Amino acid sequence: MSVNESACESYSSAPRVGTTKKHYLISSIAKLYETPLPSARTGPLYNAFSYPTKISPEAIAVYIATHTEPGATILDAFAGSGTTGIATLLCDRPTSEMKRIAESLGVQPSWGARYAHLFEIGVLGSFVSETLCHPPEPEAFASAVDELCLQAQERLGWLYEAKDEAGRTGVLRHAIWSDVLICPHCKTETSLWDASVRTKPLVMADSFCCKGCREQVAVETCERATEVAVDAFGWKRLAKKRVLARVHGRSASTKWQRPPTDEDYELLAGIAETKPPKSAPHADIRWGELRRGGYHLGIDKLHHFYTKRNFIAMATLMELASAFPPNVRDALRLLILSYNASHSTLMTRVVLKKGQSDFVLTGSQSGVLYISGLPVEKNILEGVRRKSKVFIDSFRMLHGSRSQVVVHNASSEMMPLLERSVDYVFTDPPFGGYIPYAELNQINELWLGRTTDRSREVIVSPSQSKGVAEYGAMMGTVFKEVARALKPEGMATVVFHSAHSQVWRALVQAYTTAGFAVEATSVLDKIQASFKQVVSTVSVKGDPLLLLSKRQVECSKAQSSAKIATEVIRAARNGAKLDPQRLYSQFVGKCLELGRDVDMDAKTFYALAKAETLSTMQGAAP
Repeated sequence: MSVNESACESYSSAPRVGTTKKHYLISSIAKLYETPLPSARTGPLYNAFSYPTKISPEAIAVYIATHTEPGATILDAFAGSGTTGIATLLCDRPTSEMKRIAESLGVQPSWGARYAHLFEIGVLGSFVSETLCHPPEPEAFASAVDELCLQAQERLGWLYEAKDEAGRTGVLRHAIWSDVLICPHCKTETSLWDASVRTKPLVMADSFCCKGCREQVAVETCERATEVAVDAFGWKRLAKKRVLARVHGRSASTKWQRPPTDEDYELLAGIAETKPPKSAPHADIRWGELRRGGYHLGIDKLHHFYTKRNFIAMATLMELASAFPPNVRDALRLLILSYNASHSTLMTRVVLKKGQSDFVLTGSQSGVLYISGLPVEKNILEGVRRKSKVFIDSFRMLHGSRSQVVVHNASSEMMPLLERSVDYVFTDPPFGGYIPYAELNQINELWLGRTTDRSREVIVSPSQSKGVAEYGAMMGTVFKEVARALKPEGMATVVFHSAHSQVWRALVQAYTTAGFAVEATSVLDKIQASFKQVVSTVSVKGDPLLLLSKRQVECSKAQSSAKIATEVIRAARNGAKLDPQRLYSQFVGKCLELGRDVDMDAKTFYALAKAETLSTMQGAAP
């Protein structure tokens, strides 16, 4: 979308400091907002640590280096996992991907060192930011990883021993566990694996023949069995019953899979008798919006998210890492945590993909704490070793940058920054109630020994008694702080995403009250949609990008949002198949450029797009 030079009917008539310089700056970066910003979810910097709604640091670096000159001070008021800080480091060490993005956008960034302040209320986010933005010497870290893996293998190797069907000793790669179904007719128990999994071709059947009563039973009509189980610390609890369904291993270089054997059960019995390390956290889960009555039955403690084998492995790894020297200690802990929530818990899963002869092994679903009916237990030792390469490659890209990053584990509602000290802001605020970060991140934070102060979390959360009004008020305080710290000619790029008009109105109220106006809009074009964007009942594809400057503007009421929506849909049609989710992002951007309230949510917009498509098809019919 083009830069907004006269978007509203009338600007404030008050003289503005730095107006001429600001208009020159806006004009010089116009090309940056004419094309969607590509943000690939690939590469070592993106993949080092999984974090919801994360943006490619290389894409952010292009924006920083185009909006500012070397030596500038950058601010991110909602830093998340620190990608703006990483981008600041990259400005002094541009990659070929950054140069490619800049060329595709038609801009000429000014590469060089800069300063950045990152504010993040989350304990996990600030830990990730601090560690990645102050990387260890890569070769020292690589040597530390070798030593950590050697120590872990000596202590934990027996946990993952397994034999193939020929009796050859090998190592467990992963094990698939299964919920247990109860026949509604005769109460016979059958594992979900036995009831549903069919091979040649691989399918998940909707029904099965009960081995007890011989009735054909629909899987969805079965209750899931429960049992009184003893947890990792010896406490009894009522939990979902799970049984070992499939064992995948490797002997020498040969990979194999088989049903569980007596030796597997003997190993599990030995693990059941083993106590976790004394340092293992015995911590409560603080539930909010993410708890589900079915698959979270009996999950009240951190260790309930793990098999005992993997809880012992995680606790031992964290204990070993804590004994390393300070120059590599946090990087090792971050490496272990990077594998933890995504791959070490019962939230790890298998998925069925068309054309595949076997299940596809994957990690946990982003943005939720979902446990499937066929949870997977991965070999953490092998996983951490594999993941270390991504970290080593990332540290090699970042180490030696002359840019400097300061990470503040604090609320951005009160920032210890001087007035008019910041040149540019790039920030990605929380999207209302889209992701409950503090609740989600406690799976990692509890291993660090402290969790996020949820009273200062900017979010829409019924469990925290925070509605859109409370969320908007907190956002307003943050934007006033941003305005205070930003230089008169400084600008802010804000990435935002919501399918709900009331959340958009809260954002607009927050930045306009703080004295900001929209100068241009674009779309962050994520190459791969997030899980939440894929499965949400009403979702938006592509996050709107807003360029804000410090000036007052009167909102235009001349054009209704319905008219704007219709124009966006018709302009995009041109005989091509419409993508309503992406068009809604464009509609929001257009409204904000024109100073118009976003008073149409995504669901209403999609209905309008569908009606426009049907109208066009009927008009084209002979």
